Amino acid sequence: MLAATAVCVILFERLGFGAILGFIVAGVLIGPYTPGPVPVRAVDELQNIAELGVVLFMFSVGLEMRPEKVWQMRRLIFGLGSAQMLLTAAVLGAYMISVLQTPWESATILGLAFAMSSTAIVMGTLGERGELATEHGRTTFAVLMAQDLWIVPIMALVPILAHSTGQGGSTPLWQTLLMVLGVIAGILVVGRWLLPAALGYCAHRRQMDAFALVLFLAVLFAAWAVGQAGISMTLGAFLLGMLLSASDLRYQIEATVAPFKQTLMGLFFIAVGMSIDVGALLVLWDTLLIQVPILLVLKVAVLGGLAMAFGIDRSAAIRTGFYLSQVGEFAFVLLGAATVAGLLGSDGHTLAMLVVAVSMIATPLMVKAGIAVADRLGAAPTHAGAEPPADLERHVVIVGYDEVGQLVDLMLERANIPHVAVERDIAMVQAAKRAGRQVYFGNLYSSSTQEAAGLGKAAAVFVTSHDSEAAKALALTLHRLYPRLYVYVRVRTIADQDALVAKGIKHAGTGYIESTLSRGGVLLKDLGVSETDLGELLSMLRRDNYGLIRAAYAEAKRVRGD
Repeated sequence: MLAATAVCVILFERLGFGAILGFIVAGVLIGPYTPGPVPVRAVDELQNIAELGVVLFMFSVGLEMRPEKVWQMRRLIFGLGSAQMLLTAAVLGAYMISVLQTPWESATILGLAFAMSSTAIVMGTLGERGELATEHGRTTFAVLMAQDLWIVPIMALVPILAHSTGQGGSTPLWQTLLMVLGVIAGILVVGRWLLPAALGYCAHRRQMDAFALVLFLAVLFAAWAVGQAGISMTLGAFLLGMLLSASDLRYQIEATVAPFKQTLMGLFFIAVGMSIDVGALLVLWDTLLIQVPILLVLKVAVLGGLAMAFGIDRSAAIRTGFYLSQVGEFAFVLLGAATVAGLLGSDGHTLAMLVVAVSMIATPLMVKAGIAVADRLGAAPTHAGAEPPADLERHVVIVGYDEVGQLVDLMLERANIPHVAVERDIAMVQAAKRAGRQVYFGNLYSSSTQEAAGLGKAAAVFVTSHDSEAAKALALTLHRLYPRLYVYVRVRTIADQDALVAKGIKHAGTGYIESTLSRGGVLLKDLGVSETDLGELLSMLRRDNYGLIRAAYAEAKRVRGD
């Protein structure tokens, strides 16, 4: 699996199609439907595990979406999202009834299944391309959230439609809705009070292994609970993440989740590829060659038109339509339930599953096509202005919130420069939060925390710590990882400063020399030294990079025999 995935991901990245398509193709190559020396047959077991990757991904998305931000998107989620589901299902259902002569019960379920899109593929692609904060990224996210909310009534519709073909019996819809409301209330209690208290306790005691265990237990509980209620597990994880979005621990939470999320997301896309029946694909290729493009075009046309009707910029509406043109992973579940209920025959089920899989594979091509069409119309993606300043480009990341970090924070604030501070001491973080400062708990050695703090897009980072060795090590690490980033670091001695400058960190500097010159200047002035003489003295001491001070220190070391 690792060998096939590595080759496919490198190849498809090189071709410009992105890593996601590489994962899917790797799954096709090693799946049970492809002949080869090492067929992997545990597809269902793999999919069950890999689903956790989607859960963790949506939890991470929730961490970026504060409740007030989601509330601001209510018109898109409940208006555009619901309209997209109903109109797309109606158009696709009408096409299947009139052209393909599909019974109306089967056409209704197929239309609703095909109206949904893949949360995992779409959000993964948006994240991979850095477009989550764009207008089309936010619109796409809103539609996906609405689709998740529609899962309950759609699943409830299967036995109702099947009743007309001899099937019946199901849990009343009102009981399902009551259960959903109870589960959401439980997640609100856990995410708002219980989980922050438990994570804060672990952080205070530096028990980071326990921190991770408590966090994963809470995420899995939220996903399992909503799954028991009959809706998408991703919705529960998203709600929990959203409740933690304003937490002091947000960056550390992201850093803890990220490695598992990335691995399991890759596994999910591999499992999608493994589920594709290559033999049936070769038999039905001519049908798929006609029906899949028709499906994609209809979804793009409906969603693009609706998005513009809801006031979305034309370029963003086009991109949204193309991003959401594929069929989502929930269709696998819905089509299986429809087949068991007698709404679909075995041949119809196989063809529908292949349509879903092929549409997923086509996503990178559709995204490229959407960009080309939008660019042809002369509009570029616009970034949403509601994002926090520290999440945008050209901001400053302050590492360490001691007295120096606090002073830099205040200076940046007064200069209206976007910035964010990261501190490893949870007590200091909480004290700063109570004072209204933008400080987060996290460790900048973690690549995930670096990503969460936006170091790849930042203009500069300022490192300060009472532990000079730790500050030097972190500055060197960040300089190697982000060579275009301006790294400012406060060190203890001139020797430390020179060592870092020699390694390319031009903005390393001691904290004590300038402060001593300043306070010493006040002393001399109070003792009667004139402003002119004082200015000349300070200029002389600063000349040639503190040349006189360096000479004095060197002589003192020689006398001591250091």
